[in-house]
Amino acid sequence: MALLQRSVVASVSRLLASVLAPYAGFSFNLLDYLSTCTDTALVLCIVVARLLLLCLMWFSRTVAPILFRAPGGSFVFDTSEELYDDARFSMVRNWDGAHLFFIAHHGYLCENQVVFFPGLPVLIRSLEHVTRQLAPVLHRIAPVAFYVCLVNVTASCLAGVLLRRLTILTFLGPEAVQCTCRWRSAKRPSSTPESEKSSNYAKMQLSEAAEATIQSTTEATLCYRLMCGMTGTVLDAPDIHAPLPVTVAEAKEAALRRRRIVGGAVLVWVITPAMVFTVVVYTESLFALVTMFGLYLLAWHEPLPWAVQLRIASYLSSLTTPDPAATTTSKAPAQARLAPPPPLAQQWALATNTIGGGATARSHIPGIPSLLRNATPGASGEITMVWKQSFLSSTEVAAVLLFTLAGSFRSNAFTFAGFLFFPLAVQLALPAVYEAQASAVLAGPSARMAMSAAAKHGGAGKDRPCRVARCPTLRPPLQRIPHPLRIFIVALECICVTLPYFAMNYFGYQRFVLQVWNATDKAHIGHAFWNLYPMLQKKHWGVSLFSAYTSANFPNVVLALPVALLTVLCICVYYLAPAWLNLRAATTPSAGAWRTTQQRMWIAAMALVRSSNVVHLVALLALALTVMHVQVTNRFVMACPALYWLLGTQLAARPTSLVSELILLWCILWGMLGGILFPNHLPWT
Repeated sequence: MALLQRSVVASVSRLLASVLAPYAGFSFNLLDYLSTCTDTALVLCIVVARLLLLCLMWFSRTVAPILFRAPGGSFVFDTSEELYDDARFSMVRNWDGAHLFFIAHHGYLCENQVVFFPGLPVLIRSLEHVTRQLAPVLHRIAPVAFYVCLVNVTASCLAGVLLRRLTILTFLGPEAVQCTCRWRSAKRPSSTPESEKSSNYAKMQLSEAAEATIQSTTEATLCYRLMCGMTGTVLDAPDIHAPLPVTVAEAKEAALRRRRIVGGAVLVWVITPAMVFTVVVYTESLFALVTMFGLYLLAWHEPLPWAVQLRIASYLSSLTTPDPAATTTSKAPAQARLAPPPPLAQQWALATNTIGGGATARSHIPGIPSLLRNATPGASGEITMVWKQSFLSSTEVAAVLLFTLAGSFRSNAFTFAGFLFFPLAVQLALPAVYEAQASAVLAGPSARMAMSAAAKHGGAGKDRPCRVARCPTLRPPLQRIPHPLRIFIVALECICVTLPYFAMNYFGYQRFVLQVWNATDKAHIGHAFWNLYPMLQKKHWGVSLFSAYTSANFPNVVLALPVALLTVLCICVYYLAPAWLNLRAATTPSAGAWRTTQQRMWIAAMALVRSSNVVHLVALLALALTVMHVQVTNRFVMACPALYWLLGTQLAARPTSLVSELILLWCILWGMLGGILFPNHLPWT
């Protein structure tokens, strides 16, 4: 037994070493690659992982019973997946897939089927019509379940692309999204004698030089954003009390750390422990794709104009270029320590902006108005910025429609209405955070509007009056109270997002409660049709508060423990603890003074609520661990970007630590167990 234990431990250690080696070394860093590769390369990585899982599922379903001499030649616990479609590729139609196929073929005939929303059954029915009626050759090649699997794998790949874009947008900025997230990389000319004679060689050289300029300029813009605290989005604000980089070298190190967080988040998505549910007939892939697309549209903000980015690159280059007079007296002159500019709204409010020129150029970082003064003729202090209240945007409308569409796949889609309300809550309760968000989000559009105003009026001179640039925005930075019409529109959007959940409950209420239920059950639900979903969960699956924590259900609790413990650990270590330390350092009471209970509670709460994605993750995790089947926790939270951000931060900060090894081991083992148990209809839901 001891020899067997040593063999198992040695095998696991070698497995972890092989996984950790690619990004723990110095020659090749996997996290750097995943954060900077093209979208095509990222899709290929995800496809390879999903195909390997499908191969494992096929092996456990067809080959393993023969090798291990299973009774009856099969490990299949239940053959209900063979009731619909043919027996080919039936391994992906287990558990919920059987219900979804039944609904697609026959509709909602039983009340317990109301908990399965109609999005995926409609897709199955559509694919059934296409493959059987419009193109019968497709059905002869493969069953409908295969095409559903193909759709889910495609959705999983696109969701991974959107996750990386959202992570880059949140941690680095929109300029990094435009520079990094491309489907095809720039071609590099080969230096062979034959290629140098071709007519396209000069063009390719120019293209390579332009690409190098784009990369260096974008890197400078990232450093500028980090040094000015202009990161984050309207959904996830930065830690306003965190110390900012004061030199260009520190900013570059911070940018590298954040890029590796992006790579860590992508790595966890590629080998997600809920991987089996991204390829089988489940809603996870489509739900993740639709919701992440909606979050990306809500979080997106305009990048800085290219002229401003070039000015930033020139400014930072002047800081890193050593002074000739200094090099004669010192071989390694110290880099300039820079102070950030005031918030963006205050920069435009200043009558004259003296920051960024003359003797203060090497002690203060120039603000956006100062950069425009040098980048665009006439875009100087004579431009007055007016923040114009807008009430709706096309991206917000698209996000609301996507969240509503997600409600046709899963019941918990209504929780995404909180992302629409979150910016209003920040505007009301957290003015400092709201001001920091405005600096990050409105820098691009305000600079563009100022440049447009300067170009329209031909610049500003002594004989020209002060020009006014109007910048429309949903969240004016100088407005503490949201506009009543804006609040009303957001309320309508939240109702729209929750509409599928209420519509499905009302459908079940009309079809089953009023027509089938007895008088006692009708009296229990009354007219509150929105309570039908939790009542059906309790009636047919025994789901209630803490009902999962029994001795008989202990194995399912074990399945949910890793995601719960690792998430809580990463939230405490990388999210709450640094924020609390920074906030306490920034709000230290005077000597002899004591903080009140309300002040201490505010310090604790402010760090938690600055990120809507983290709040959403905590809420879903609490919901799954208390009033749901606890074993579904892994797939229930897999559409939360914050889960991948937190685990990716751990992998990037301490790649060879025990916690990082546990994260990788958990992802790999849970994926393998799902690939073995699910195709045989064994408990893995």
